[in-house]
Amino acid sequence: MNSETLFARLLELLPSETIHMQKKKFYTFDCGPDRSILLVTSGLLMTVRSAEDGRCIGTALCEPNTMVGFSGFYGVVKEVTFYAIEPTTVQLIPTRAMNELLQSDPELSYAMLIWLSKRHFTLLDDLEACALLPLEERIAFFENKIESLEGPKPADISNVCLSIALGVHPVSVSRVLKKPKKKTEK
Repeated sequence: MNSETLFARLLELLPSETIHMQKKKFYTFDCGPDRSILLVTSGLLMTVRSAEDGRCIGTALCEPNTMVGFSGFYGVVKEVTFYAIEPTTVQLIPTRAMNELLQSDPELSYAMLIWLSKRHFTLLDDLEACALLPLEERIAFFENKIESLEGPKPADISNVCLSIALGVHPVSVSRVLKKPKKKTEK
C-alpha cells in the first residue's frame, strides 16, 4: 500500500479536523496521547525547533501525505512547530482514534510501519548528507530536495526560509547566493 492509499484510508476511517495554514507563518501544535497527529494533505511545511540562541532550525520537510506528531503513540506530549513554506492544509486526527484503528487493522498497521521506516531513514540520510557540507552546498542540497518532492513546487524559496532550513542567519544565505557561481571544469 503506497502512502497516498494509506492516508486516504486513514482519513476515510477516522475523524479529522481541517486546518489551513498561511504561507510564511509559524504554527505550533501539541501532539500527544490526548491530542492529535497531523496529516499534511496539500502544500509544504517545514518542522522547526529552537536553538539555544533563539534561532529556528528546520528539521524536516512535510509534503502532502506526510504525518507528524507520533509522540502520542508512546505517551509523550510534544510541542511541534511548523513553518509554512506554501499555503498548506493539514488534517488533525485524534491520536487515540488512530491508535485504536492501527491496533485493530493489521494491514493499515503494517503500511504505517513501512511508511514510518522510510520516513525515518530518509530524514537520517538527509542529515548525514548535509551535516558537514559548506553552506553553499547545503543550500544546493536543500534546493535539490525541494525539487525532488512530488507534486507542485514552491514558486520561490525565500532567504528566510533557507536560513531556517539550514539553521544559519539570513545574511549568511544572502552572501552565499550573491557570490558568483564557480565554473566547473570538465
